[in-house]
Amino acid sequence: MVGKLNYLHQRGVFDWVIQRTSAALLAIYTIGIIGFLVANPNLEFETWRSLFSSQLMRVFSLVTLLFLCGHMWVGMWTVITDYLTPLQLGSYAKPIQSLCQIGIISLIIFYAIWGTFVFWSI
Repeated sequence: MVGKLNYLHQRGVFDWVIQRTSAALLAIYTIGIIGFLVANPNLEFETWRSLFSSQLMRVFSLVTLLFLCGHMWVGMWTVITDYLTPLQLGSYAKPIQSLCQIGIISLIIFYAIWGTFVFWSI
């Protein structure tokens, strides 16, 4: 099973591109939100709601959320495979890696569904 899960990450360049692209998009999104907050010092709920009610912001937020999910997966996979090794955990390493990867994938799917619901229910 771990072999099948590890197959998802035997493409180093692809992972590197996902990390860098998602980091750039997350930075742009963060700068945009901070810029909006600075431009609206007396921010009220209706102003905030109107920002996220626009179709452009919903799509941009959803794309950013999906890129965040990709960023999380690559980062967590790297941590799991770098630190949960047979050297530290012995024969339990592979089952623990599998459980962690399944748990992370489950959380990422949950966050993606929940975030989509939040952005599109406004």
